[in-house]
Amino acid sequence: MRPPASTRAIRLARSATVAALLTAALGACAGPGTPAATPADPETALKTELAALPGVDSVEIGGMEPRDENPRYTTVTIAADAEEDDVLATAEQVPAIAADLDWADPITLTAVAPEPEPGTGGGIDGIVEPWWSFEVTPETDAATARATVAGLLDAAAVPGVVGLAFIDGWPYAALLEPDRVADRFDALMATPLFAQGGSFALRSEQPMLRFTHLEGLISRNLIEAVIAIAAEHPHAEVLLEGPDWPKLYIARVSTAEAEAIAARLADPALLDGADEAPAPLGWQITSLDTDGPGYWEGEVGRP
Repeated sequence: MRPPASTRAIRLARSATVAALLTAALGACAGPGTPAATPADPETALKTELAALPGVDSVEIGGMEPRDENPRYTTVTIAADAEEDDVLATAEQVPAIAADLDWADPITLTAVAPEPEPGTGGGIDGIVEPWWSFEVTPETDAATARATVAGLLDAAAVPGVVGLAFIDGWPYAALLEPDRVADRFDALMATPLFAQGGSFALRSEQPMLRFTHLEGLISRNLIEAVIAIAAEHPHAEVLLEGPDWPKLYIARVSTAEAEAIAARLADPALLDGADEAPAPLGWQITSLDTDGPGYWEGEVGRP
């Protein structure tokens, strides 16, 4: 679809401004009789245009050589204190800049989380988690980029949430503070980006918890049970994988704990509020005691 005249005018004005700046800079270095300078390469032009966008803190372009065989990875870091209108305007303009320069490699918009408030810490030492990120590809249009980043900003307003991303149409979030997982989950599900579900991971060495929610297919009762199992067994690994073919995996528990958890997962109430799924949601529990490993399998809500 041909862009409206106003958009074309903005693109032309921006391109003309950048071209004039580059020409002036190159011309200033040339003396009498010096051959005309060659235009800037696309990488330099991309970095220049992206760095000039509102709210941008830095632009880094890297990747493996040779360039014709490996994609370049461009990271546009947004300042943590950037105004929302500036961030959305930048998100909207990035696809046009890439298209004007025939840039075929992905461009990742990301922001570093501000310093956490006292009492909202957590996570794993040494891991630097982005606040949110979104990858712009040649297939991404301006409206999609703006709407997605708007959704990420809404989700980023939830305290104790980092690692937000939207990948292949599916949202992800990393949660801080093991004792606030349920609160963070409920708050995120109230945002447009996570209204239909999402994948969540607790940033903590113990307990190890990762779960996926699919609105209508995975009940809130099951999510609450998964969160509670992880809290009650902090030495365990609790993984509710998805969104494709979801299945619950629990490991690093004793035989007695495994048997108790298996009985808990048989409760039919864990299916309340969920539509009938194409197939039962299975679970698998593994244990390791002095007598050797144990193995249990079943289906959620079924004895």
